[in-house]
Parts: sequence; C-alpha cells; structure tokens
Amino acid sequence: MGLSTIGSIATHIVELFNNVPNGVSGNMVEIVDMSRQDVSNFTGQTIGSNSINPEFQPPIVNLAKADTIDLVNAQTGGGAELKLAELTISDTNDVMSADQYRKLAQIQMRNVGRGTSFARSLS
Repeated sequence: MGLSTIGSIATHIVELFNNVPNGVSGNMVEIVDMSRQDVSNFTGQTIGSNSINPEFQPPIVNLAKADTIDLVNAQTGGGAELKLAELTISDTNDVMSADQYRKLAQIQMRNVGRGTSFARSLS
C-alpha cells in the first residue's frame, strides 16, 4: 500500500484536502507522526514511522485528517453556524467533520485491538 510511511500519509492528506494553508501543510509530517503515536499508545504496539503495518494505516490517516480539519478551521475561521432553538446547522464545506474522522479512527483502533500481557504471581 502506498501509505506505509508518515511522509506518504502527509502527502496524501495535503493532496486530498484543497486549500490547506501553508501553516498546516508545512507541519503535516508532525501532525501525522502525532497520530501515529496516538495509535501506538492505544494499541500498545510499536509503530515506526516507516513500513507502517496496513492494519494501523486507516486509524493513523483518519486521526491526521481530523487534526488537519481542526487546524484548517482554526486558521480560516471555520464554517458558518446557524442556531434556532435546538436546531443547529453548520456549514464547514467538508464532507466529514473532524469529529466523524476521530470516531472512525477510534472504531478502527478498537478493531486492531490492544496488546495485553499476562503475568503469573507465585505468592
């Protein structure tokens, strides 16, 4: 798969979203690396920045997408939001919101599972 390094994931995300500001795209490798570390911490598995196992790639990509959307919205002011009593309509011009990408990544991390270790006590 072409998304086996943090650099290739960073490039993929920059090409996927249009109009990513330089302040965000210039830090994309770091953003992806933090997502890689989040997945590594969650699963208890060591995930390097190169030769990323295919089972870890989807949650890393989706966490990085969520962070990218949040950072872009923070820099550009985000979309418009209209509230009327309990009804809220927001326009971020994104097909999926950052929260949706985070939830998708959490589901994918749960599917990968966590590493567990068992110890035997002789007392």
